Amino acid sequence: MKKILIIALMLLSAVAMSAQQKIINRYGLELLRVKGGYRLLDEAKIVKDSIFDINNVPADMYVPYTRSRCFLTDDDFHNCETIEVVYKKYPGYELKLAFDLPKDREGKKFPYIIWIHGGGWHSGDLGGHSLQSRFLAGNGVAGVRISYSLLTQGAVFEDTWQDIQDACRFIREHADEYGLDPDRFGFAGHSAGGHLAAYAAMRIPGAKLLISLNGIYDLVHTVPGYVPSSRHDTYFNLASEESRAEYSPVTYVHPGAPYCLLTYTGGDTLVDKDQIKTFTAALRKNGVEYDLIEKDYYSHNGFNDTDLFEPMAMKMLITALKYL
Repeated sequence: MKKILIIALMLLSAVAMSAQQKIINRYGLELLRVKGGYRLLDEAKIVKDSIFDINNVPADMYVPYTRSRCFLTDDDFHNCETIEVVYKKYPGYELKLAFDLPKDREGKKFPYIIWIHGGGWHSGDLGGHSLQSRFLAGNGVAGVRISYSLLTQGAVFEDTWQDIQDACRFIREHADEYGLDPDRFGFAGHSAGGHLAAYAAMRIPGAKLLISLNGIYDLVHTVPGYVPSSRHDTYFNLASEESRAEYSPVTYVHPGAPYCLLTYTGGDTLVDKDQIKTFTAALRKNGVEYDLIEKDYYSHNGFNDTDLFEPMAMKMLITALKYL
């Protein structure tokens, strides 16, 4: 028993050391320590795919960065009440959602955002957008963070889509209980969550807002080396051109689509830059209003995990208050 405990502690220590050794720059890109300084962990892919010119970068590209907040404090994320409930059960697991609600709800009904986490459709949980959701909730825009069936749980896209629809139905049925206005809602997500949020916003009637951070919108025109990859063959039925189109948010863009707040970062090694170009072209063609925030060099997770986090959270709040 002692031996097992010692081994477990050693493994935990190794994991902790590994996490501590991870070094990022201001842009959220991981650095590797080399003789005389640092280099980018993903340098080979950045060069190969011409993500940006490695020979012409800002001076702080190779400088380690320590995350810190500028104007938000811990209190800004705790001015709300969070209630977790199970909304759906499967034989081997259950799906939860978390309501992030303004504390003073007596006699009031609040607009809300349904937050859909990322994780490549195979990982992640409803904690993915906890900070953004709780910040908005403390300022009058409730949040509902949902979980959904994952590729690693044996799901295919139709299962995930059904979960999202069931979650939306559950929220509407309990709107009065939680002080939500069922006629003022939108969707938000990052990466795979951006894909799912965009898909839902384009297809579920009544949605008034989409916030998508570095999402995937077009499964028909994909680029090798970016998501989705071969691991998603069965999940999306990628062998079928018909399925690719059916599961693409861009297919469902229409003149009555909700206002869209979108982002893309120039250091994204997971989502190719044509995804945002295709989606915004479809929005313009259909006369849908949108705002696109682009930042050079920042990583795929740049708007969630760098100095972009706070200004983006404020932008989300201002946009939600205007359109919901």
